[in-house]
Amino acid sequence: MSQANGVILVVDDSAESLGMLNTTLVMENYTVLVAMDGVQAISIAEKIQPDLVLMDAIMPNMDGFETCKAFKANTDLMDIPIVFMTGLSETEHVVKAFEAGGVDYVNKPIKLEELLARIKVHLNNSRLTRSARSALDGLSQAALACDRHGTLMWCTHSARVLLDVWHSEESAKVKVDPDLRKIDALPDGLRLPIKQWLDNEPEKHSFLTVKSYQNPISIRFLGIGLPGEYLLRLVEEDELSLRNRIRDRFELTDREAEVLMWLSRGKTNRDIGQILSMSPRTVNKHLEQIFKKLGVENRTSAAAVSLQFQSTL
Repeated sequence: MSQANGVILVVDDSAESLGMLNTTLVMENYTVLVAMDGVQAISIAEKIQPDLVLMDAIMPNMDGFETCKAFKANTDLMDIPIVFMTGLSETEHVVKAFEAGGVDYVNKPIKLEELLARIKVHLNNSRLTRSARSALDGLSQAALACDRHGTLMWCTHSARVLLDVWHSEESAKVKVDPDLRKIDALPDGLRLPIKQWLDNEPEKHSFLTVKSYQNPISIRFLGIGLPGEYLLRLVEEDELSLRNRIRDRFELTDREAEVLMWLSRGKTNRDIGQILSMSPRTVNKHLEQIFKKLGVENRTSAAAVSLQFQSTL
């Protein structure tokens, strides 16, 4: 028996629509879960996480827009792509679907061939995104994504640890009960400077320094992932200081200094590429220049020279 293409949750208060979509998706080798209202959809998703949700916009009690917002407010469900199914084609309803957190919408009556194509695209995008996040988690990188307003979309475990520290600092200052703070949002001391920074359209790999907390925070703009998703990396001050010292000692560029620093920490070209948001080929080009400037012939010698310098600091 072939492996299913993915798990799709279909949410619609029409039994006829559920039946039609279930038949179509099963024939395409998807595993299908069904719900007839928003509350039921959330309950099912918390037990069996789907890879994608097809959400009817208009339902009694809890409509698709509110259900989508509930998904995005739940850290276990927030990453699941939601495609709206709606007979409402007015601009305000389309905007409402995206503002609620939807990634796409299809108009009713549904054109099945178009729907299947959109499902495939969004499943692929979601898997690529999850793979990238897993890689960053595996490298213990404090990375996160937010929208242009500084609203947190996702973060790695390392970033979550740092955010919890800064939330605690803010809570202590304003005497907020820790149980009431918004742990799934950026603390205000970070969110507001990030919003202003993104409003000015920073260049890729540029830095922002935030001094709202006990220790200054350096943030690197890695670029835009999915549409509207700004990728950032939280850089510890000691890491930034070390990079600058390596740069000055060996007369390297900022990028070359970063590559050498991570090389000396035992990272492969692929690892370095993931950390610095560049291709392994670009990493290799930087290494060629580093070898020339250090007067060495290979990565082992370059790492040794760097480590010897670091031992003197």
